[in-house]
Amino acid sequence: MNDTTPIFRKGQIWEVIDGCEVQIQFLFTAPITFSGSGRLTTGERVCIMTETSDPPAAVVSFLPVRYDELHDDLVPLDMRNTPRYLKYLLSVETGNFCEHFRLV
Repeated sequence: MNDTTPIFRKGQIWEVIDGCEVQIQFLFTAPITFSGSGRLTTGERVCIMTETSDPPAAVVSFLPVRYDELHDDLVPLDMRNTPRYLKYLLSVETGNFCEHFRLV
């Protein structure tokens, strides 16, 4: 792991320091996943869902602290209305995460 990559621990809270594009995974009860993209604005807080590995993972997975409030903005209506839709999960490439987020 290089010295500039922070150690991510499950449950840590990080904050967006400037607008950031994120990948969205739409999870279903069936063994299928769809993805899309969205944007988090400055000040949004997220909770880390994955631990740092060695070597570091290519992406950081997280959920917004305001999960329910952002749900309708991040998940299109047709996806929310799809049978077996469960929830969403966000991720960003590790380098971009380090650039656009800070530990709080």
